[in-house]
Amino acid sequence: MMREVEEEQAGLPAGKRLDILKAGEQILKEQGLAACTTRAIAEAAGCAEGSIYRYFADKHQLFIEVVKRRFPVYLELMTSLPEIAGTGDVRAHLEEVVKASLVFYRAILPMVAGAMADRELLAQQRAHFLTTGTGPMKIIGAVAQFLRAEQKGGRISDRVSPDHLARLLLGACFYQAYLEFYLGEEASFGPDDRFAEQTVRAVIEELQPPRVRRGASR
Repeated sequence: MMREVEEEQAGLPAGKRLDILKAGEQILKEQGLAACTTRAIAEAAGCAEGSIYRYFADKHQLFIEVVKRRFPVYLELMTSLPEIAGTGDVRAHLEEVVKASLVFYRAILPMVAGAMADRELLAQQRAHFLTTGTGPMKIIGAVAQFLRAEQKGGRISDRVSPDHLARLLLGACFYQAYLEFYLGEEASFGPDDRFAEQTVRAVIEELQPPRVRRGASR
């Protein structure tokens, strides 16, 4: 409602920003990144191409807003992750991260693949991430920050690098999503719950504080 009021005060059609976001989302989902031009988005949204830039600084900002619109729960989970350090079970938190990341990466992979296939678009997207502080590094940083806080609290070992571990966990999710996208059913690896459980288990022993490992070995 607040967004619609702001649009009306600025002399813009109420709800048109949402129409543009919906159009961009639909084209990305059905036709891929290459087809998601500002002209195509404008036609689908029923507005002039130049109108898009009254709501979004550039196409990359529009793409990021589409992602935020489709995955608000995931982005909120990752943003708030450092705040829950020291609460609950570390293993359970990490398994939740893995499961949610699998779903997220499966959905955005076509967009990522399209950007990587176009050098000019890739360079523009990199620049946008740097100037806005958005993109994959923000998610990696949130996981690393969570792990670093858990280390300070003595709940996981301080012998491992939080930054490397964050990439290890998220990288496993991204690569599984990539294999499924590239190979189809052949790459299926069972339920997401099982994948999360086994992925976290693969690293959890090294994450145990020394006193826990000593007690478990007796």
